[in-house]
Amino acid sequence: MPRHCQDEVPAAPTRLCESCFHTRPLAEFRRRQRGSEHRVRQCRQCHNEFERYRRAAVRSRLSKRHIARDLARVRAASSSNRLKALCEEIVRGYGGTHGFAKAWITSMHDDLQRGGFAALRHLEATMRLIQHCERDRPDYSQMSDEQLEAMLTSPR
Repeated sequence: MPRHCQDEVPAAPTRLCESCFHTRPLAEFRRRQRGSEHRVRQCRQCHNEFERYRRAAVRSRLSKRHIARDLARVRAASSSNRLKALCEEIVRGYGGTHGFAKAWITSMHDDLQRGGFAALRHLEATMRLIQHCERDRPDYSQMSDEQLEAMLTSPR
């Protein structure tokens, strides 16, 4: 064998990514199945970016579904005690009041833009919470100064 042929290292096989149109080494493309030599048409970087986008879309749909379910449960709560327990459960499920408020505001904004029954669901749940707060609010006009002072100093 001629000497110049021994010194040359064969070039690594490459493939064109059909998403970003960059030519990359074959190792940058995922296998279709384990043990198979067949490769997908997207490079790993494009595939990972697409998967992040797809998972975010799934999480968004799930969040909207959960908010809709929770709002329906708030509207249907039969008593103030049940509503209070339900609200505590919902807030815990979203990781606190900030997480719940953020999810609700995002969902409400999207639903108000579209209009229809989805927007009405938010308004009904808000009205139900206002009714609950009004019903459980003490009548301050009937309270003595000592009772009012005790309310201000006692932790909730």
